[in-house]
Amino acid sequence: MYGYQMDGFYTTDDFTWDGAKWVLNEGVVDASAIIGAAYMRPGAPKYKDIAKNVEEKDAEGNVIGYTTDGKITAADRTVIGNAAPDFTGGFNFSGYYKGFDFSANFNFMIGNQVYNANKIEFTSSRKYYNRNLLNVMDVDKRWTNVDWTTGELITDPDQLKAVNAGKTMWNPAIGNAVFSDWAVEDGSFLRLQSATIGYTLPEKLTEKVHIRKLRIYVTGTNLFCLTKYSGYDPEVDTRRATPLTPGVDYSAYPKSIGFVAGLNLTF
Repeated sequence: MYGYQMDGFYTTDDFTWDGAKWVLNEGVVDASAIIGAAYMRPGAPKYKDIAKNVEEKDAEGNVIGYTTDGKITAADRTVIGNAAPDFTGGFNFSGYYKGFDFSANFNFMIGNQVYNANKIEFTSSRKYYNRNLLNVMDVDKRWTNVDWTTGELITDPDQLKAVNAGKTMWNPAIGNAVFSDWAVEDGSFLRLQSATIGYTLPEKLTEKVHIRKLRIYVTGTNLFCLTKYSGYDPEVDTRRATPLTPGVDYSAYPKSIGFVAGLNLTF
C-alpha cells in the first residue's frame, strides 16, 4: 500500500488572515496540491513532507545534501501498509461425550493490513453536501470554520481557536480523497467459521419406533471474529477497478451470522 503519512490537521497557528483569505505561514508544509487549494485553511488535514528532493549546496555550489521542499506532492508517498499476511490458516476441534457431539472450525490471518477506504470516503463531504459521516466526525469532535449561531465563516483567529478547542478531527470539507496511513489498519483476525452441537438419542429409545439412529443438531456460521479492525469485517477484498487489489474495504457487506437446525435419521 502506497500513500501519504498523516500529520494531524492545520490550526490557526499555521495561517494568517489577511482580510480576504487565510495565508499559509512561512515554513508550514503546503498540502494544497493534494487536498485542493480552495480547502487550505485551518482545520484541513495535514500530511508529512518526507521527500528530500531539494539540493543543498555549499558556498562553492557543491551539493552537500538534500532537504524537503515544504510541499506535499506525489513524491511524498511511501509504503504505508501490506495486504499480504505473515501467516494464514485454520484449525478445528471435535469431540463426543455421552451422546453429545461437537465440532468447531476456525480460520485466521496474522500480520496483514487492511485499507479501510470507508474512513477516507465517509470523513469527507467531498462531492456531497448532505452525506452521512462516520461518528468520528461528530460535530463535537471535528474542526469547524462556521459560527453555528450566525451561519457565517469565522475569520477571527482567536475566535476560531476558542471554538475548536479540544477538537480531534479535521474539517470534512476536503476537495480530494487522499489515501493515508490513517486509513490503514491491522487486519489480523481469528474467526469461528462454523460450530455444530448435536445429540444422538439412546438406541433403547429409538428402537421402540424402529429407528436405528436419531441425531438432532444445530450449526452456527460466522459466530464471532476477534480483531482490532474498526470496520465491519477484516476479511475483505473489494475494489471496483480491478480484482487484483487485495485488502481493500470499500463498503463491503459483512459476513452474516447464520444458524441451521436439523436431524439425521437412520432406519
